[in-house]
Amino acid sequence: MKVCVVGAGPCGLTTVKQLLDEGHDVVCYDKNADVGGIWLRDEDDDGKMKAYDNLHLTISMKLMAYSDHPFAGDRVFYTRKQYFDYLREYSDRFRLSESIRFDSEVTNIERRSSSWTVTVRSGGVEFAEEFDAVAVCSGPFKTPNRNIRELEGFTGEVVHSSEYRNNERFRGKRVLVVGLAESGADIVREIGDVAEACTLSIRSYNYILPRVFNGTRTTDHGTVRSHHHEMLRRATDQPFPFDTFWGRSRVAKAAFLATSVVLGVVTTALGALRVLRDRLIPSMRPARPAVGPMGEPADPPKLDIGTVHNDANWQFIRDWNRKSHPDGSWTQKTIFCKNASFVPGIVEGRVQLNDAGIDKAEGALVTFKDAATAEFDTVVLCTGFSTDELSIGDLQVKEGNVRNLYKHFLHPEHQGTAAFIGFVRPFSGGIPIVAEMQARYFARVLSGALTLPRNIDEIIGREKEWEEHFTELSPRHTESIPSQVIYLDSLAKEIGCLVPMRKMMLNPKLFIQLWFGSFNQAGYRIVGPHNMGAAAVDDLFSEFVDNRREMALRMSLLQLMPSSVHPKHMM
Repeated sequence: MKVCVVGAGPCGLTTVKQLLDEGHDVVCYDKNADVGGIWLRDEDDDGKMKAYDNLHLTISMKLMAYSDHPFAGDRVFYTRKQYFDYLREYSDRFRLSESIRFDSEVTNIERRSSSWTVTVRSGGVEFAEEFDAVAVCSGPFKTPNRNIRELEGFTGEVVHSSEYRNNERFRGKRVLVVGLAESGADIVREIGDVAEACTLSIRSYNYILPRVFNGTRTTDHGTVRSHHHEMLRRATDQPFPFDTFWGRSRVAKAAFLATSVVLGVVTTALGALRVLRDRLIPSMRPARPAVGPMGEPADPPKLDIGTVHNDANWQFIRDWNRKSHPDGSWTQKTIFCKNASFVPGIVEGRVQLNDAGIDKAEGALVTFKDAATAEFDTVVLCTGFSTDELSIGDLQVKEGNVRNLYKHFLHPEHQGTAAFIGFVRPFSGGIPIVAEMQARYFARVLSGALTLPRNIDEIIGREKEWEEHFTELSPRHTESIPSQVIYLDSLAKEIGCLVPMRKMMLNPKLFIQLWFGSFNQAGYRIVGPHNMGAAAVDDLFSEFVDNRREMALRMSLLQLMPSSVHPKHMM
């Protein structure tokens, strides 16, 4: 098919690649002069949504990479520039720029009887082109949410986080930062270092997940399939709507879980022997690295950028997370902030925290709902983006809610010819691999290798209900998904790239790695269309992960424990 892709950022690039793999004729339009989307920086990007100067990824490159261009090496957190270079390398390796028309902005998409008419503005001229299918990959970062009614009376400077580049413009000023997400955590930390006074205003607590564990390991090492299934499938009465290794067969499910308990016990025993060996033979212990995953000295141990793993910082995070789930729930139901670097600013007094919310503003004076007041020169809005521009022309998303699409991306009304790829935010995990798997599915549908389910509306409804249950504390964030692993596995099952249960049962080492080991998207390139075979297996086993013993023991015990006495939480 002839397919239009809108946008050449991380989501658009992988969509072009997956469509080309299936033999489609692809034309990608991007309004920028090069690939990269928000990661591309140039001299003319003031006022545009762009990655700020000192940005570090909030998940490691192992999980921010594509499965068909894996990251080799230890789990580290790339800078903005390093990640842009990775995207450029991906584009160059697969010659994706040959399918991209730069400096070209899509202004309208119209549905014909059996095709799509895409209107493009380039060089001051508009033209239209016909396509069989369209994929919108331009991302949700279009219209900054500046509509904060409580601040309408504020007469000082108002800056949205999309315009933030560095902290220089805030030096010596009195600054109010409204809202906190991963970018907000960086922004409040950086502003707190140079401002005369800095206050962080929040209305609720999201869940803080530091990027580093014990100074040497990335926290996303702890993203484990068995853990996600235990949290979101077994420890709740909410019906589980997704397919996974065992499909819908109760017998297969019982066999799989029985095997997991046996192999969990074996893994625990072998891990315990390894620990004993390392204690008895010091020379066998792996050397502690001098530099941590954030590029900072490993000693003293860090939790995040400039965030020492000490009692004060750790207790602050624990207290914060308890406030994020006042019912003590084990399963997190609010979006994560995978960035704890702002914590020392509050602990050490450089940043004041107000969690009551804003009541009103008059001139420079802001009054909070707890009756506290303060004067500010500048307000920085970390308040996200509007979904108003999610739709383009005839390509409409019901209620601006991507949960009304099949698997968050495929429009149910256009016979599989229209997709919104990358409009998803995992609680923990990266958007690029999600976009890649969505694009693989979309490309296979257009090839006729996949057929959409007949009861697609029913499936959308079930999965939407499940997601809303597990994101009930972040109801406005309809792009969020509670588990990247479970979501991706359900896509992989349909694509045909999820490792078959029988292959895992016959290969205990593979079973243990996929079920108890750290998640690695290389697992989606072992079998199925466009697989990488042995290279993917090698990548899967390239990491020595010493948390498998602990995770295998914990999950095996929980699996044997009756659900009636299941622990309420593991915080």
